[in-house]
Amino acid sequence: MASRPQPELPYNASDQYGGARNKLISDFYDICLSNLDHKTGSNMDEEDTSVSPFGLSLDNVATQETFLYGSAGDGGETTRKREHRVRRKTGSQKPSAGRGSYRRGNSNGTENNGDNNSKVLNQQPVDNQHQVLVMGTGEVRDLRRAYRDLTLNAYIRPDSAPQLHLTPTEQTVSPGSPVSLKCSAVGIPIPVITWTHDHQPILTSHRTRVGSFRTEIEEVVSQVNLSSVTVRDGGSYTCTAHNTAGSVAHSTRLNVYGPPFVRAMPNVTAVAGLDVQLSCPAGGFPVPSITWRKDGKLIANSPKQLVMTNGTLVIRSASHENVGRYICVASSRQGQSASSHTFLHVLKPPVIEPFSFRPNLQEGERTQVVCMVSSGDLPITINWLKDGAHLQHDPEIDSKQIHEYSTVLLFKKLGEHHSGSYTCEAANAAATTNFTAVVRVKVKPRWVREPHSATAVVGSTLVLDCSARGYPHPVITWMKASADSAEDFQTMVLDGVRSLQAPNGSLVLIDISTSSAGWFMCRADNSVGKAISKVVQLSVHAPARVVTEGRQVTCHVGQIVMVECEAIGDAPLSLTWHRYNALISKGHRVLVRESGGPRSVLTVLEIQAVTPGDAGPYTCRATNPHGEHSQQFTIAVIEPPTAPSDVVVSDVGSRSARISWSLPQPAAVTIQYRAEEESWASNGRNVTVGQWTSWHVMTGLFPYYTYAVRLMAHNDLGVSEPSQVHVFTTLEEAPTGAPRNVRVAAGSPYSLQVTWSSPDPLLTHGPLRGYTIVVRRQNIEGHLTYITRPVTTVSGDKEALEQYEVRDLMPGSLYEVAVRAFTRAGPGPLSSPRIVEATSYDAPLCPPAALSCRASGRGGVRVWWSPPPTHCTYAPVSGYAIVATPTHHPHSSTSNMWEVTTTNLEKNLDGLPPATNISIHVKAFNDIGYSSSSHPIFCVTEDDVPGPPRRVRVVVTSGSTMLVTWAPPHPLTGTVLHYTLYSSRGDQGVLRDVVGSSGSEATWKELTGLAPSSRVQVWVTATTAAGEGSQSSRLTALSTPTSSHPPIAVGGRRWWRVGSGAGVALGCRGLGSPPPNISWTKGSTTLGSDQLTQVLPGGDLHLTAVRETTNYTCWVRNSVGVDSLTHQVVVVTIPLPPLLTLAHATHHTLNLTITPADDGGAPILGYTVHHRQRAGEWIETEVDPGAKSVMMRGLPCGAPHHLYLTAWNSQGTSKPSPVLIINTLGSAPGRPDPSRLVEVNETCVTLRVYEWPELGCPVTHWKVELGSSNGEVSWTPLYARVTRDTTDMGLCDLSSGSWHLLRVTAASSAGDTSVVYRVATRDQSGG
Repeated sequence: MASRPQPELPYNASDQYGGARNKLISDFYDICLSNLDHKTGSNMDEEDTSVSPFGLSLDNVATQETFLYGSAGDGGETTRKREHRVRRKTGSQKPSAGRGSYRRGNSNGTENNGDNNSKVLNQQPVDNQHQVLVMGTGEVRDLRRAYRDLTLNAYIRPDSAPQLHLTPTEQTVSPGSPVSLKCSAVGIPIPVITWTHDHQPILTSHRTRVGSFRTEIEEVVSQVNLSSVTVRDGGSYTCTAHNTAGSVAHSTRLNVYGPPFVRAMPNVTAVAGLDVQLSCPAGGFPVPSITWRKDGKLIANSPKQLVMTNGTLVIRSASHENVGRYICVASSRQGQSASSHTFLHVLKPPVIEPFSFRPNLQEGERTQVVCMVSSGDLPITINWLKDGAHLQHDPEIDSKQIHEYSTVLLFKKLGEHHSGSYTCEAANAAATTNFTAVVRVKVKPRWVREPHSATAVVGSTLVLDCSARGYPHPVITWMKASADSAEDFQTMVLDGVRSLQAPNGSLVLIDISTSSAGWFMCRADNSVGKAISKVVQLSVHAPARVVTEGRQVTCHVGQIVMVECEAIGDAPLSLTWHRYNALISKGHRVLVRESGGPRSVLTVLEIQAVTPGDAGPYTCRATNPHGEHSQQFTIAVIEPPTAPSDVVVSDVGSRSARISWSLPQPAAVTIQYRAEEESWASNGRNVTVGQWTSWHVMTGLFPYYTYAVRLMAHNDLGVSEPSQVHVFTTLEEAPTGAPRNVRVAAGSPYSLQVTWSSPDPLLTHGPLRGYTIVVRRQNIEGHLTYITRPVTTVSGDKEALEQYEVRDLMPGSLYEVAVRAFTRAGPGPLSSPRIVEATSYDAPLCPPAALSCRASGRGGVRVWWSPPPTHCTYAPVSGYAIVATPTHHPHSSTSNMWEVTTTNLEKNLDGLPPATNISIHVKAFNDIGYSSSSHPIFCVTEDDVPGPPRRVRVVVTSGSTMLVTWAPPHPLTGTVLHYTLYSSRGDQGVLRDVVGSSGSEATWKELTGLAPSSRVQVWVTATTAAGEGSQSSRLTALSTPTSSHPPIAVGGRRWWRVGSGAGVALGCRGLGSPPPNISWTKGSTTLGSDQLTQVLPGGDLHLTAVRETTNYTCWVRNSVGVDSLTHQVVVVTIPLPPLLTLAHATHHTLNLTITPADDGGAPILGYTVHHRQRAGEWIETEVDPGAKSVMMRGLPCGAPHHLYLTAWNSQGTSKPSPVLIINTLGSAPGRPDPSRLVEVNETCVTLRVYEWPELGCPVTHWKVELGSSNGEVSWTPLYARVTRDTTDMGLCDLSSGSWHLLRVTAASSAGDTSVVYRVATRDQSGG
């Protein structure tokens, strides 16, 4: 049993025997706790106190062990206390017989027939482990009494106030949202959690649920769930955890968007002179501002009154001046408000005049005490309490109300039970106060445990009960009669070693002798009334005991041997000899002689003409009515030794072996051993063991070493011949040396090259089976990768290097690498120090995130983004490339794509076409390469100032009017908001007419009110959101009267980009006198209205489902002439499929070449690589539009990959390119050598799966199956996934001498390889 700290036992300086008394209590403490350990099977630090030290069920109640020490005469006033904890465990256990309980009996196992109220600490063991406390009757009530009488009380694990582990946080939500608030706490006892909302209990409803549960670690978790919050659910929520040891609370706010409100407020009663807080239960969000009013007046902050930031009003040192009606007003920023009111009462608390009891009160006397409340607002309620509880009905106590502020407590006849603390409690609506006085009633002594006579045996420990109560605490005195009769008692002198007095007054006698018997008196006195006393008798018996120590007697063959044995004890005393439990009687060579008196007997065993058959053990046994005792003697007969026979070498370990043998007679044995190849003469080592020994464990051997061993016997008569030589080999051990010369070098971004040489041969302790490479990515806690590889170098070559390429690592990451060797016995230590090396950097695997853009100036776009996620960048990002592509081919630029780089997280792109939708990709790059492109975003550049309108014409239509027409600027730099027609009319100055301001595309204007034959100069400008553009050329015309004029075709915009299959309306108006006719042609074909074309009233042409790029001409004719305008319609389609080809491949990458095809009339905005593994999901990778190649990184080794490419423009995505099916470098695992992979013995097959050859791709795991060949072979999985850290794997429990089918499959990313073996286990003969 584990050692236990002993209680600190104080030494009473006035008691010369205190030290010995403390030792007895300490021994008793050990006995009690030993039985507790025996019951629970654990030491006191383990979680089990369901059983008390006396085997009593504690019914899952925490207990407290309290030890009180002090002199018996100190009245209990100077006791000292020390506590020892016993942890509590849920559940209860019932005591079982013989464990944690006590039995009754004396030293010879017979029942104790003495008085049943004595207690004896017997020296007989229970279950061969502990001493036992014999408790008279052995009944449970006596055990409880002894536990109490020796002041060993149960120890209660101290209560602890609750502690909050999880608390809710402030939340802001919209109405209708669900909300959950969680709170958890621990404490002893287990706390209860309650919730309040603005200081009011939360009630369960159809929207509100409150629930709690308890976890396995005794933590209480409580939740409030609101299914659909309203604004009135907002406010302060408080979680309170409380138990008997205290409480703790936490408050948080729930903010719900909505107008302010204030809940109804209860009236408040305050104590005069104390601070009072008035809380305003307001809600709504944003949080309203809080103001307070009293009797209609606004309350401002002052030393007496303060409004806190949370809206609480604090009134300092409340008085009657503060009584009144208080209004809380909550106001929002939008001017909304709400209010509620409360009434504050201020009352004076009760004040009790001090009172006390008369001293030296004795049992049977009368007394009274008055409780007077000297001040405090009425009404006042007065109550009496005793020892903290309400005073119970007692016929000897009367409580009378003298006045509404006074009461008297009258004791008619004092008794022992009246001692205690009496509290007067006065309460009014403001507060409750109390005053306490203590009364001690002097009581004469009374027996608690009355002494009784007892019987004991020599050598035992006895407790004579004697315990009394009274006040003052009685002094217990023990006396003993000087003669054999019960008279002439003298006060006992207790030496503290063999006799001492327990704290409760009982007498403890240790190691009892016959002189301890006699008459004893226990006297209890406290100077109140007459002392009490009791006389008891102690009877002591001496059990039989053999006093001659057992020994070995040596003799030669033919000699006479004599063995003496003496015993003592009460008569009748019997002494006998036994051999092998049979009584020895007198014979022709055996004599037994006996002598002695009534309390002592001596016997002599004599054997004549000793033979080897007389050798062996002999038992001398003494018995009397009080017990029995024996000693064993051994007779050794010496003769010339013979060589040890039946030599067996067993239990062979790595550094030890057990040698056993047989000898016909006692003799010392010399074990001689050497290495198998050494000689006995020069290299033999000797180990000598004494006689009577039949085996020996040889230690200090070397692992995996072959030894020869032989044995020789010797005694006083000589040395025997050597036994037959036995040869054995010690077992292997795990290596104690680590691999040497470990080196790590970076390979590809996904691998490290590791080289090492074998450990020192002296430290391998057996043939090496392989090595385990341990890899851990630095700063990743606990994530270790183990890779087991076979030995590939020649055994014994110290300088030969092993090497292995560790694959499937993360690029640009630091790795710790160590190597260890292993034998059949297990792995050795890791190489030290661990090598830290980094894999090569790779290009960023992920594009930048959170891409955003906005127009920035004329022809500019501002782009910003976030870096790629940290798990995607395995090297510092050097910069970013921004690729901008217009969604249509610009007219004024030869470039369809702009690409710039930056090291910042934002960039301005300038020089882009105005009023153009721009597709923007961003990709990260470093020294290795580029990441994939981000998903595109689109921004429209701002409008620019337009150019001059084109093809301005002036037609005089009469003497006072003329018609001006024009065409829109080209190229367009934005949406034309309107045109401005300027006309200079001589002395009238320059007039300005705005055309198309209502959103129409009119490109003509008739000037009216001209003076006949006046000269007019005209020009036109266009205006966009960027401003007014430059002027057109100026034309001058003379207004002359005319009756007719040639027609003019006008139609606004002339160039159209249309998606294939879409429709478009082409504008055309005919102006002239007489009014012209309008017709349309496509090439030389005149168009009419049909399914695809329709001439609209007014002259416009509507095209449906346009499929080709061509020109459409509008003809305007009258009798004077002909005019026309042409619209160019460009059809834009999706791109043609691009071409994807392989440039080159590695173990983890594919470098692909992109060959673009026709863009369909609109710029390519990007490419998408579609990739999947065998039977996997398709994964898309974005590629910017200017890319000529793409690198697919981080691919599985040797696996087939399916890839195709699509391009997309403003019209959509192209059809896919032909699917490529390409493998990364590497192949599936090879086929292993069966002799290296499989080992067989009687019932086990050992698989060395790490011997499996890898062909460029690492094995990820193995699968092992057992086949049954009942007709068609069926396979049963033995191990579904054997990982790479596996060394030797044993398949045991196979029937011996049988054939078995095994299928082993090695899996890798490149594929699986399976092999089937038909193996036979050996039979017991090794065949």
